Amino acid sequence: MKQSLTQSMAWVHTWLGLVFGWLLFGVLLTGSLAVFHAEITAWATPELSVRKNADRERAVEVALKHLDATAPDAKLWRIALPSAREPFVGVTITTAEGKRLSHLLDPQTGEAVTHTVRGGKFFLDYHYELLIPREENLIGFFVVGAAGLVMLLACISGIVIHKRFFRDFFTFRPKASGQRSWLDAHNVLSVLPLPFHIMMAYTGLMLLYWIYMPAAVHAIYAGDTPTFRREALATEYQNTAVPPGGPARMLPLMDLIERAEQRLGDGKTWTVHVRNPNRSNAVVEVARTRTDIVSQQVPKIAFDAVTGRELRALLDLGPVVQTQSVGAALHFVEWGGPLVRWAYFLAGLAGAVSAAAGLFVFAAKREKKALAQPRFYRVVHALNVAFVAGISVACAAFMWAERLIPFAPGEQGGAHDVQVVRVFLLVWFATFVHAFLQAPQRAWWQQWAAAAALCVALPLTGWMVGRPLVQTISNGDWLRAGVDLTGIAIGVGCAVLAIHLERRERMRPESDGKQARNDMPAPAID
Repeated sequence: MKQSLTQSMAWVHTWLGLVFGWLLFGVLLTGSLAVFHAEITAWATPELSVRKNADRERAVEVALKHLDATAPDAKLWRIALPSAREPFVGVTITTAEGKRLSHLLDPQTGEAVTHTVRGGKFFLDYHYELLIPREENLIGFFVVGAAGLVMLLACISGIVIHKRFFRDFFTFRPKASGQRSWLDAHNVLSVLPLPFHIMMAYTGLMLLYWIYMPAAVHAIYAGDTPTFRREALATEYQNTAVPPGGPARMLPLMDLIERAEQRLGDGKTWTVHVRNPNRSNAVVEVARTRTDIVSQQVPKIAFDAVTGRELRALLDLGPVVQTQSVGAALHFVEWGGPLVRWAYFLAGLAGAVSAAAGLFVFAAKREKKALAQPRFYRVVHALNVAFVAGISVACAAFMWAERLIPFAPGEQGGAHDVQVVRVFLLVWFATFVHAFLQAPQRAWWQQWAAAAALCVALPLTGWMVGRPLVQTISNGDWLRAGVDLTGIAIGVGCAVLAIHLERRERMRPESDGKQARNDMPAPAID
């Protein structure tokens, strides 16, 4: 018997949603957290004080002094000027051998943090490559890409399934039967931000389309991706050819920045690249900030650093590059200010919760079938717990580890990075073990209780590193205080959920017996 379109879409929505739902929850959760990646990085760097309205001229002076002292013979300097979200001077050095080193500097004192932190970049790395560096292996990158395609398909199939689309949206019965209330939650949290979910899934695939569809790069550029990125996308620094030469004195960097801002906009400089510094072939490239434009690729102007002659002005992008750039900007949300970022954060969390509710509905609807296939549904329930509550516990544990695990003097990544990622993975693995050892209902509330404890107590890490919450609030350091307060708010939400689930477990009849509680799925939760 042939199935109707609705039945076919329901099958696709259900089974692809189950298999990829476990992955999508973590991708959506870390993507939501990554919206505030700059704030999390500042929070994870308590050594530096946050200064509002840092003097740019002083910041440039501090950066040049540091770079001249530490890497006068470098191949490339990159200076990121202070901003409201990142009130530090960021310097990156590329040595003649191609090695890259990054430091953060206090824009007034010049105090340097010579170690690097994962900070918010950790969540970015998980969000789009599952912590597997794509320079080494593309498997994580392609798995996330497949999940993005499934998310698009889930959105479309969900629309087909729900014929009463808007009626379902306005129907939420939290006190109905457990399966019904979770399905209502799944519907409401899917429909409200549906355009956002579709846009994010699509633009996520647009970001690095040449990797997903490399045929054109191979045909036109013979597989030379770096050249493609420089010439076609302008995503990499362009090395402007000038005659080589010996040591030479460069013009004052602020003079070149001010010249560039006559066309880029007053005070709009974001980064400055200096290639072959202190040489007669030195080139300075000034790039505009993207905080007030919806474009990932930004206008740039390059000068001969010795003579001041303008070498190149990249002010307009072609239609194809501009389209990709706007899509990337919509995904990365570096524009729009705090209100837009909070909207992205909440919509992303809504998507994550919707995925979690869908996973729960899948298991709850099939409780009766569990008598015939107890092992399969027992595994499904355990994976639901570990992939939803478990990764939430692991993310909170990472935040503790990032602040409290000490650095080796002058460390660049290395041992600290390995240790914080190890903490995340070990804690997550422990939640899998716990989910398989405990009855599902009990595992749910215990893991949410663990997440609640870690999140609510997150400000204690500030007290341990000399940045207590009371001090950051009194000093107007809302970057760090905001992370602590958001952690508390998330922890309270997890605690409410844990208390609710624990009460539901106590209300369960005990006549089922111990074996039934361990082998059977948990009943639906109101």
